[in-house]
Amino acid sequence: MLKQFGPSTAVALLLGGAIAVALFIPVAAGRYRRTGRLRFVDVVTLLLVAVYFVALWSYTLVPFPAAEGLRCAGVQLHPFAFIGDIRADPRPLLHNRALLQVLFNVLLFMPLGFFLRVLARRGWALTTVIGFGISAVIEFTQLTGVWGMYRCAYRVFDVDDLMLNTSGAALGWLAAVPVAVLSENRRPTPHATRVTLGRRLVGVGVDVLASYLLGALLVLAWRAIELYGLGWDLDDLVTWPELLLAGVMPALGEAAWVLGRGQTFGEAAVGLESVVTTGNVTAARVVKYFSGVGGYLILNGVVSIPLGLTTFVLLSLGMIVWTRDHRGLSHALAGMELRVHTPGPVGLDNSVST
Repeated sequence: MLKQFGPSTAVALLLGGAIAVALFIPVAAGRYRRTGRLRFVDVVTLLLVAVYFVALWSYTLVPFPAAEGLRCAGVQLHPFAFIGDIRADPRPLLHNRALLQVLFNVLLFMPLGFFLRVLARRGWALTTVIGFGISAVIEFTQLTGVWGMYRCAYRVFDVDDLMLNTSGAALGWLAAVPVAVLSENRRPTPHATRVTLGRRLVGVGVDVLASYLLGALLVLAWRAIELYGLGWDLDDLVTWPELLLAGVMPALGEAAWVLGRGQTFGEAAVGLESVVTTGNVTAARVVKYFSGVGGYLILNGVVSIPLGLTTFVLLSLGMIVWTRDHRGLSHALAGMELRVHTPGPVGLDNSVST
């Protein structure tokens, strides 16, 4: 029975992991702004939630059948029909396919109830209703052949699945009660006001991730324009605009942040700001850009010098570890200090001090 879920599991892990990576930036920014720290459990939770919600889709709809080999499935509208199916199977309970299917339908929705209780802090009644609603959407998606994509349903619409899925969400909520109580009664941790190594490295990671995501989105948009807007064939696609979009545009975007605000996008996301103690502010920002994120993006995507890039990355990481307040190479060369952002009055730029 488990073999049939192999493709669905692969889709959940790969697509869920990709979604978690894409959501890492807003999650990290939110955690640092609320509490001043990003915990390992926060990253694990993000990954689990993303993989789980993709699994809800993939386990119930994937793999998609080929249109020419489609077999139409029926409907099962008799409540508690699974009891008769369990009794009709002569095999032991551990090998009873009908019983395993029942357990799977309950277990599949238990994490939903757990997440709604612990993360969203929803009540039992609302969690049960949400579980029923999501299960209903899945069942009707199956019944309609993915809303008309197929000429008929390729999986059975089963009223028992609605009942079991809803029960799973409700049971997941109940199982989460001890965890939720411990979490809510725990004394709040003071807001972090020190530049930690973890915070600094997360900011660097956000800069790198954001540049890759921006470049990928721009390339995909350009490909769509070529294929669907201009009607070009795959053999006619022009590659040089993709190099420009993937390499130059992210570098220009970061340049706008550093030269205009004094901080990189990643530093802004994790609540860090650069302070110019002496000298010209504009000159300091230029030095910071080219000796920091700008240098990385130029060496990596604009001119592509592998040896220079490796040396630059190792030197930069080493300087982040060993310099005061983890300023790193860019702030040391620019004569800047790095500190946790403290919001000031509206209209006051706290990122610049001369």
